[in-house]
Order: sequence, then C-alpha cells, then structure tokens
Amino acid sequence: MLFASDLDRTLIYSNKFLDKKEREDVRLIETKGDKEISFMTNKAIDKLKKLSQNICFVPTTTRTIEQYKRISIFQSEIKSKYAVVSNGGNIIIDNKVDKIWNELIRNKMKNEAASIEDVLKKFNEIKNKEWLISCNTADELFCYCIVDCDKFEQDSLSYFIEWLDMNNWNVSMQGRKIYFMPNCVNKRDAILNIANNIGAKHIASAGDSYLDLSMLSIADYAVSPLHGEIYNIYTNEKYEDIKLDFTLSSGILASEEILENVEKFSNDKYIETALG
Repeated sequence: MLFASDLDRTLIYSNKFLDKKEREDVRLIETKGDKEISFMTNKAIDKLKKLSQNICFVPTTTRTIEQYKRISIFQSEIKSKYAVVSNGGNIIIDNKVDKIWNELIRNKMKNEAASIEDVLKKFNEIKNKEWLISCNTADELFCYCIVDCDKFEQDSLSYFIEWLDMNNWNVSMQGRKIYFMPNCVNKRDAILNIANNIGAKHIASAGDSYLDLSMLSIADYAVSPLHGEIYNIYTNEKYEDIKLDFTLSSGILASEEILENVEKFSNDKYIETALG
C-alpha cells in the first residue's frame, strides 16, 4: 500500500497553528537560519514512524526541492524511498531527483501549456503593488505570489484566471500565497507513476488544498483536515466524484487524526487480503 500525504497544513504546521497547550507536546522539525518554521506533535511523529515501517509513505508537497530538504525529520528519522516535490514536477528517489520524470514533465509543459514567461507577462498586466509583495518561480515549473491579504481582492485576478484556464494553467489560493500551476504539473500523475513502479494495490492520500485534489481523486481512501481549502471547496461545490473523509480536529491535531485513519484503512486492507 502507498500513502501519499501533503505536508504543510496537513502533517506539518507553522507557529501560528500552535496554542500554548499544544506547544508542550510538539517538536521542531524545520528551521531556516535562526527561524523556526515547522512542527509536528510527538504523537504524530510516532504514528508516522510506525506507519512508514509497514507501508510506502510518500511525502508529497508543492515545496521546491530545496524547501523539502529543509525538513529535518524526513532527512533523518523518517526516510522515504520516494518523495514528490514541486507539486509533482519532481520525484525524488533515494534522495536523488528522477531526471527522466522531470524531463517528461518539462516536455509536457512545452507542448500542452503556456510558458512561464508568458504567464508572468500576462500577470504583469493586472498585478498591483498595493497588494503584491513578491512573485516567484519554483524549480522552473510554476509560479507563486505572496500578497497582502488585507489589501488583496480576489476579483482583481478574475481576468487573469480566465486566461490561465484557456492556456492549461490553474490557480490555488492558500492564505497569502497564490499558486499559478500548469495542469500537467500535478501530484496525481507523480503518485500514479510511483504506485505503478512499486505495484501498490491500494492508495491512501491526505491533503488540505486545491492542489491536493488530483491525488485525492485517485486514492482508495482520502482524508482532508477540517481547516483546509478543500473543506471550503467541498462544502460549497460538492465534488461528488471524490469520496472524502474530513477530520474532526482542526490545526496541528488534525495530523494525528489523519494518521490514525490511514492506519485503520491499512489494517482493514491487510485483513481483507489475508482473508483472500
């Protein structure tokens, strides 16, 4: 069995998700210089260690290669043979980038979607220094902006979003970050590639954002935290073709519930297989 999970706001959490009580039972798992970036609860770490010993755990993130490698726990204690980064644009195998997969994705981008240069040029037509803090490219695969949430109005992007849709790109808004993503750069295809390579009979998946929907859609069991973008989308639009469980907990405690649910699903499938 393969378990593909998003990281930020699904398994790992920043300072703003921690209250005083939770800080007593969390561990720092990522730093950047002197800055503390991400945490997990000790209980979630123990559960993930146990789970990853029995199934193929694949960390799956929109983070760049460099940003993923900052997360110390996945470089030392919980080492996975596979990781999906750059929103599926890169697959890491035994800590090395799969160059064949990356080349395949870049060829798809060239043949199926507008170029990053064209996207940035179009974005320049509507960007406003009143709300735009920065605009960046990630691993030469997609773009993301950081905006001032107090001044930003989503309607200001409507024309640009329509243009992206016509040119095989999509948009995800996560707090003060807005991602512009080619349709061919997605977590679903990367996870299917790994699942086929290892012969996984079942897939479990967890994620909180619009960018996770593609991999949740191919999972035998899919779960999402109550606080996520997906919950808001799902309750408003009802994706009837995707069966989703939502956690009862919000914030960092949702990670423990996600891992408990996946462990139960794994055990159920193990019993089904044993019984034939």
